Amino acid sequence: MAIKEIIVEGKTTYVVTVNLRSKEYPDLRVQKMKSQIHTLKEAQSIERTLLRECSALLTRKEGSEVTWGELLEEWELAHRKPRIGLKEIQANTVTETSAFLRRWTGEWLKKGCHEIRSGDVRQILNLMEDQEYSRSRLKSFKSSVNVLFRWGIDEGLIRAVNTSPANGVEIRKVKDEKPPLILTLAEIHKLLETAKAMDHEWYYIWSMALNTGMRSGELFALEWTDIDWDNKLITVSKSYNGRLKIIKSTKAGYWRKVPFNADTEGLLKELRAMASGPNVLPRINKWRRGEAAKVLREFCEGIGISSVSFHALRACFATHLLNAGVTSPVVKKICGWTDEKVMTRYIRLAGIDVSGATDQLNFIRQSAQGANLVNLNSYRPTKGTFNKNE
Repeated sequence: MAIKEIIVEGKTTYVVTVNLRSKEYPDLRVQKMKSQIHTLKEAQSIERTLLRECSALLTRKEGSEVTWGELLEEWELAHRKPRIGLKEIQANTVTETSAFLRRWTGEWLKKGCHEIRSGDVRQILNLMEDQEYSRSRLKSFKSSVNVLFRWGIDEGLIRAVNTSPANGVEIRKVKDEKPPLILTLAEIHKLLETAKAMDHEWYYIWSMALNTGMRSGELFALEWTDIDWDNKLITVSKSYNGRLKIIKSTKAGYWRKVPFNADTEGLLKELRAMASGPNVLPRINKWRRGEAAKVLREFCEGIGISSVSFHALRACFATHLLNAGVTSPVVKKICGWTDEKVMTRYIRLAGIDVSGATDQLNFIRQSAQGANLVNLNSYRPTKGTFNKNE
């Protein structure tokens, strides 16, 4: 039990944390926390309340299995301030995962974890599929359920079962996999030239996306202090999360450097001349609301080029760099990919791993070409060539 005083900009608030461990099951514990308490007296009262709640919860857990809702709460609380030996997860990822699971597993919240079956998992996956969620989103749901169950079993919160109900639930593979749609060089030229001629409000955003390979959220969070003019480098260290409406770390969780060329330097100078605040790119409400893909698709359709999503501009950047001869480790570093599978996908898309592989084949000898060709239209059989009765 603890009451912690926090002073920020001269204002004092209190955080109350209560942590109880079972005597019967040493690996079983419960904890609750409440912050933003304005007075010490209120904090002491809340501490007593949390102590009673934890005691009741601990007694219930000692006699029965933890519910899915309790497991979610415990997992979220534990990962907001990870202990030694617990894998660190970014705070925004914890929040998003918890919200995602609560949304889809509302009917599980009061169920004991031992009561959740594989059929329950399949039911939700089928519902997500019916609503046309992507295969990666389905896999994310299954993976998140597995993560929570593994954690609950390791922590001693789940004792009646020793495996996740999502184990063994198959997600159908896409048999007709198609390569991701990207713009050709001619289409990129048409996109940017048309947008510039129209003085389109998204022109600079699309240009920066194509020339840097940065994600939409990273571009939205880009500030002038991130631009190194002398070395022609952009520091990518943060990203805008549209769902939570916050600036957070990048998707990979670490910063990276992105070089920019003379064309991009020209764009940045134009933007600098128009700038009125710390952000490099214009603040567009549709962008803030997460409608970047919709706007780009509609514009592409309107000018008669391949209709692509905003994220496809990042694929264009990577693929055209690979085709230009930039090595895959450099492209991977610039784009900030940590998963080798992602890089392999773009190498396959660019075709650089197989390009030129058949150049050494010589099945058709050049000297023989045309030597034995016959013009069938001018061919006339000589007398005795065939017997008409045959």
